[in-house]
Amino acid sequence: MSAIERKKPDWPSGQGTALAALCLPFLLGGIAGCVFTGLVSGDSVQALTAYLADWLELVRQGQVARDFPGALWGHLRWLLAVSLLGLTALGVAGLPLIFAARGFLLSFSVGCFSRVFGTAGLLPALALFALPALLWSPALFAAGFQGMNSAGSLLRRGMGDSRHPLPFHWDYWLRLGLCVCALLVCVAIEYWITPSVLRAAARVIPAV
Repeated sequence: MSAIERKKPDWPSGQGTALAALCLPFLLGGIAGCVFTGLVSGDSVQALTAYLADWLELVRQGQVARDFPGALWGHLRWLLAVSLLGLTALGVAGLPLIFAARGFLLSFSVGCFSRVFGTAGLLPALALFALPALLWSPALFAAGFQGMNSAGSLLRRGMGDSRHPLPFHWDYWLRLGLCVCALLVCVAIEYWITPSVLRAAARVIPAV
């Protein structure tokens, strides 16, 4: 054995694959959302322009109602889906699909503002989507990462490897609880802070 040994990755075998299985679909979904936004044309663009212009006008006037239960459900439903898929072997296939859909919706939403208002549209889009994403994305990826590992363990046991350990210990549920707490903070930011930031960003865009 040589005196100098190569450093090995910190994660156990298979965890790098689990992380890639979430990041790659999320990225591909984001690219698909951008492409789909670019394909919108004709009457669809006009309808989208009218809708976003009217909505931003309501934002400028402070007439957009804040909906705490709606915002809470909007984020928790993704975490709930990820958590449930992590409790079954189907999560090996289902979790990448969830992250692909999340990436698509995020980029498509931002892309719609950019398509209608140009680069100026990125300001309200970032206030509306990027600010909350600073909290929901780490929480969702943390839950998805351990969900991929648990789903992989269940799949191995289902294929006959009964000695493969299950990860459902106290720290598993603690991490999941921390993800829920992060999403609650995210919803609080959307409810109390985002409206003011969004109103300021909307004033930068001239009326259409």
